[in-house]
Amino acid sequence: MFKQLRLAEVEESIALLRQYKDSGDLLEIGAGTGWQSKALSSAGYRVDAVDLPADSDISNHARSREWPIRDYDGARLPFANHSFDIVYSSNVLEHVIELDELTQEMKRVLRPGGIALHLVPNRGWRLLSLATYYPGQAFDALRWATRRSSNAIGHAPISTPVSRNLLAKAVRRLLPPAHGSVGTPITEISRFSKRAWDAYFQRSGWRVLYHGNNGLLASGDYLLGSHFTIAQRRQLGRVAGGIAHVYVVEPERAP
Repeated sequence: MFKQLRLAEVEESIALLRQYKDSGDLLEIGAGTGWQSKALSSAGYRVDAVDLPADSDISNHARSREWPIRDYDGARLPFANHSFDIVYSSNVLEHVIELDELTQEMKRVLRPGGIALHLVPNRGWRLLSLATYYPGQAFDALRWATRRSSNAIGHAPISTPVSRNLLAKAVRRLLPPAHGSVGTPITEISRFSKRAWDAYFQRSGWRVLYHGNNGLLASGDYLLGSHFTIAQRRQLGRVAGGIAHVYVVEPERAP
């Protein structure tokens, strides 16, 4: 379901990008597996992609790459000035520790007239993910217990070290974790609001050309993920407002 959501998301992004640029050199930041980079390339854009190194233990998706992705340090982009017409990111900015430096780097690598399209989480996603956190943990525990019961037949008991690891994981899951690099799940309700993102882009020297939402509904733990089709998630998203802001921005021009 995660891959289906990401591909549905980039499909909508491509339709929006075409309103600004039908083609061009595009940089995806935080490309993960490369699913979206591959889709953007198939749509006719010349795509480069960067993400943290696969051995950085930051993203499990980096170990299943389906597109050539260049490693970077999370702040400095390994490209010359004015290399791209478009910068694209999906659910990445909230995780970046050195976000101010990275957004300035985006300006550096964009050509005159270039744009950036960013998908970032919204307040509704944060609230939905909080509401479904404990039901999601209960479903995970039930699935684990079911697997353990079926695997126990004819096998030796689970060793003590594994049990201790499972206990430690359970303790870590007692409270919902923060999603991004700053704050707590509660402060993220405000941090992910349109007002907060608008203020960030303005403060960082970006002009907002477009704001919308991605029109899809999903919680952070993808509770009941296989029970809803993408079409159904779009229908729910139209009612609830989607789970991500969609911004098209351009660098502010000097007076």
